[in-house]
Formats: sequence, structure tokens, C-alpha cells
Amino acid sequence: MRPISSHIKAISLLGLPIVVGQLGVIVQGMADTIMVGQYGTLELSASALVNNIYNFIIFFLLGISYATTPITGAAFGQGDDESVSRSLKDSLIVNLSFSAIIVFLLTVLYFNLDILRQPEKLMPLVRPYYLTIMLSLPFLAGFNALKQFVEAVGETNIPMRVMLVSNAINIALNAILIYGMMGLPEWGLFGAGLATFIARVFLFVTMLVVVFRGRRFKVWTGKVKGENGKLKTDSSASHLSNCSTERGATRSEATEGVDNPLTSHRSSLSGSFRMARIGLPIAVQLCLESASFNIAGMFMGWIGAIPLAAHQVICTISTLVFMIQYGIGAAAIRVSQFRGRGEWTEVRHATYSAWGLSATFSLLMVGCICLFREPITSIFTSDLRVQTLCYSLLPAFVLYQFGDCTQIIFSNSLRALEAVGRMLLYAIIAYLLVCIPMSYLLGIHLGFGAEGVWYGIPFGLTTAGLLFIYEFRRKTKHLT
Repeated sequence: MRPISSHIKAISLLGLPIVVGQLGVIVQGMADTIMVGQYGTLELSASALVNNIYNFIIFFLLGISYATTPITGAAFGQGDDESVSRSLKDSLIVNLSFSAIIVFLLTVLYFNLDILRQPEKLMPLVRPYYLTIMLSLPFLAGFNALKQFVEAVGETNIPMRVMLVSNAINIALNAILIYGMMGLPEWGLFGAGLATFIARVFLFVTMLVVVFRGRRFKVWTGKVKGENGKLKTDSSASHLSNCSTERGATRSEATEGVDNPLTSHRSSLSGSFRMARIGLPIAVQLCLESASFNIAGMFMGWIGAIPLAAHQVICTISTLVFMIQYGIGAAAIRVSQFRGRGEWTEVRHATYSAWGLSATFSLLMVGCICLFREPITSIFTSDLRVQTLCYSLLPAFVLYQFGDCTQIIFSNSLRALEAVGRMLLYAIIAYLLVCIPMSYLLGIHLGFGAEGVWYGIPFGLTTAGLLFIYEFRRKTKHLT
């Protein structure tokens, strides 16, 4: 049995690169908004319309890719290189197939954008931006598949570096293509979309090169020759924080190796269907969670422009805490690998260690936000009415942190155990039957206003967290 401190150290090493990478995404998103907003108000409105459509789709594709972690991680933990290689091909097939279906549906919507009943003056700006983002989705889906694969074998630093470079490219191209620098035409919002397209192509192509040409992954993407001509694994591919040596001990110095998954025919329909069966419930769950916040925003809009602005500010601030929790959720990588080795005690210890670590960091972050609430909110708005309302929403923000960190950690562990069926049912209960109705009841029906809407959110997230704890304990209590 490993000490708790070893779990905390390993989770921190795995999670920190994920946090940094996601913070880079946030910075890039803010830069997009600032640059487009400064270019023109109509362009900002058009981008908001398109981004609202695509946010759900991006969450859905991300959820599909999450199925890679439990399958690849378990095979990696068992030392089954053939299954690890097969999971890579299955992941690419499933993620790219779903993105193709979504692109087809979005194409149908493109020719019927009038049904959205948006201002006609926005349509000339919306249509080219919509198309460029749509065409970037297969590249994003392919990157998601490769990212989850690489992280499942413990290499979380690689996607972080690729994402940070991509973010820098996106921001630089935004300035060039939006405003027409370096002799290029001034493309405005279309330029922002083109910058995003190029950055996503870079993500996918770079990760393809890293995975299929990088030596550390050759054991799963091609055959590595030893000095005696026999096939053997590459020691650098067996990195899993402090678990790498444990896994390496389960493998022989030489192995028969595996074929390149891009050219091998060993992928099976059953493997692809298994990945889709795991990924679909996760995708729907992520969309439900996102919808609960979006609908809360709609309720705030019913109350007034000031509450809606305060909602946006608090949601943006809360993203910083979420990124910490999301990174610590990398414990799912360890959970999947321990599951592959049948080490169920370590599955539980890794999960509860992550929960404690997440709760501790959440408490520290929330304390700092409350302590420095005035300078933080003033960064986002100079309107004293919005700032004052933000202060009144902070108690609800503090309350939902327990539920949020709990549902993130335990939902990730349940995904790592491939226990996603009931998790989807619990998400429907928590978000559709508790969170949204409670926000409406408190904020709109009972007349508590913006504060009431936000006090409904802790009910939903805490319900999800408690149900996920119950399911995790039910799944693991009899396993040793």
C-alpha cells in the first residue's frame, strides 16, 4: 500500500501541466474576445452567437474523447501494448467519426441559419466565421483523441506544450488577420475564425508527429529494435510519474512489439463501439452541466442586464478554480492504470487523495477571491452596480465549491472505471431535476432575484457530487 503522500505527489505532477494548458486556453479565449470586441461591436455580437452554438459541441466532442483514458490507461497498467496501440486507433476512428457527423449536421444548420431569428445585419459576419469554426472541428476532435491517449500513459507535459504554442499562434494570427497586418487584408471576424482554424490544424498535426514519430511512443505506434535485432520497448515510453517503474517491472525487457495503428487492421468494431458506448454518456453529462450554467445565465437575463453581467463575471472568476479542480482530476489517469493492474485499494486511495487535494486548493482559491474581491471584480467591470451584485453572489459561489470539486473528482474516477451508465442518470437528476428547477424556483418564482438563481447552483452540484460518491463506493467497496 502506497502512502497518501505518494498519491498526492503523483497527482500534482500529472495535474499541473493540465492546469497550465487549460489556463492557456482561457487566456487565448479572453484575447479572442478582446481583439474582436475592439475591432467592432457587431463582430463581437456575431462571434458570441456562433460561439454559443459551438460551446456545446466542443463539450460534446471533449466528452467523446474522455473514453480514451479508461481504456488506454487500463491497458497501459496491465502492460498490454497491443491493446494500448489498438485503443489509439479506436480513439481516432471514434472521435473523427463523431466530428464528421457533427460537421454534416452543422452544414444542414448553416443553410437554415434563418431559423435562429437573429438580426439580419449579423448574418454576413456570422456565415464565414461559422464555416471556419465548423471546418476546424475534425482537427480539434483528432487532437482530443491524441491528447487523451498521451495523458493516459502519463505524458501530460506534451499536450501542455503543444497547446501553449498553439495558443500563442492563435493570438498572433488574430492580430495579423483581424487587423490586416504584414500586407494581408483586414478580415475582421473572419480573420479570427481563420486564426482558430490554423491553430487547431497545428494542434492535430503536431500531436500526430509527436505520437507517431516520437521515440517514446514507438512501442505503441511502431516496432523498436534492440541491439540484438529483437523488438523491445522504449524505456522512455513507460513514464507514469512515480508509477513508471512499477509498470516497467510487469513487462519483459523484450516484447513482440506492435504494428503502426494507422496502417494495422487490428482495430475492431467492438473496440470502437466500446469507446463510443463510454464516450456518449460522458459527452451528454458534460453538456448537461454546461447547460445548467447557461440556463442560469438566461434566468439572470430575465431579471436584467446588470444581473447578467454579474453572472458573466462570476462565471469567469469561477473558471480559475475549476481549472485547478480539473487538473487534480488527472487522478483518473492513475485510477485507470491501477484498475488495469487490479489494485483496487490504490484506486480508492488515489481518488480520495485527489478529493482532499482538490478541496484544499479550492478553499485556498476561494479564500483569496473573497479577500481580494474588489480588485478582482474591478478588472472585469468598472460599473459599481455590477461589482456590488458580484459581492452578493460570492456566498453562493463559495457554497458550490464543495459540490463542484466532489463531482469533478468522482465523475473522473467513475469514467476511469468505465462506470458511466448510472453516472449519466445521476447527472440528469442533479442538473435537470435539481439545479435548473431550484434556480428558477428561488430566483424567479419566489422572487429572490439574482442571488436566488445562484443559490440553486450549489443544490445541483452538491447533488451530483453526493450521487457520484455513492456510485463510486458502490462500485469499489467489495473489490480488493
